[in-house]
Amino acid sequence: MEHSDIQEALAYYNITASDIELLRHNENLTYRVGNQYLLQIHESVDGFSTEFFFEGFDRIEIYKAELAFQAYLKKQGMPIREAVENCYGERITKLQDGTYVTVSKWLEGESLDKLELNDEAFYRIGEMLAHLHQKAKGFRVSTVKFYDKQHCDCTKRRIQALENQGLSAEYSVIMQRCCDRAGAVLENARDEFQMIHGDLSASNILQTPDGLVPIDFSFFGMGHPMYDLAVLFGNIGGSLVRRQQIAEGYRDAGGTIRYDVLDACFILTLLDCLGIHYEQWSKQEWFGHRLQRWHKENLEPYMQGERIYADDFYLLNVQG
Repeated sequence: MEHSDIQEALAYYNITASDIELLRHNENLTYRVGNQYLLQIHESVDGFSTEFFFEGFDRIEIYKAELAFQAYLKKQGMPIREAVENCYGERITKLQDGTYVTVSKWLEGESLDKLELNDEAFYRIGEMLAHLHQKAKGFRVSTVKFYDKQHCDCTKRRIQALENQGLSAEYSVIMQRCCDRAGAVLENARDEFQMIHGDLSASNILQTPDGLVPIDFSFFGMGHPMYDLAVLFGNIGGSLVRRQQIAEGYRDAGGTIRYDVLDACFILTLLDCLGIHYEQWSKQEWFGHRLQRWHKENLEPYMQGERIYADDFYLLNVQG
């Protein structure tokens, strides 16, 4: 994104700032603008593929729903980034080249991926997730993504398409069967669906003076609460103790854990990440070995009807 394009975006908000810092570029270009604003330009980095995620959706309607969800959470008492309206009283801006932009007030804090975390921190992450789920229950919007059987079918089609980019047919078949099995589990648990964050990681949680705050709701939607827990386990709960602390905090704050749905969501989040990142990951040296491990420890056992997590959150099929 050229500097002139950033200035075009800020002009819609009458914001002038000489200090503009790129924070990250994944599904969005995210900038800190001075000490007051956060600018997000909705343009994904090369190789970050989300088309299958939002198949059949008008993305601007998704952006509107995302901002409405965050506004709802703020009204429920959660410290959430607050969107800023542009000069036309709109919270979403369309640039001349068709790219969408949003601006929010800067929220002071440090993302957890930049901090040393102890057991208490993981417990508090679990508490925060339970509070998020409780606050989110009453929110409804007409256009929203569902993490349901239909989503599993979209992920399955994405996996099929990856065969044209080098994914082996052997792995593809197993992954597609896992999508089918996870979809059936989610269909049976559909009455427990509610709004979820969809992408909780250490970089998407801030430590602020008011406590832990979830940020970046780009993948929010209607799904089972276990999808958020599975994402956390995959992203920042890599060890048994960390997973146990997150789960304990979640339960103590009122959350309920369903192991069958957790297993299904854990497999689905793995395949979702593969679908999104394959073009980037497949070029990395580590990827072949990691894919083999996923096959042996998660995908093949799940396809065969085995549990993924034990009751203490130990991963049952970890290879030596």
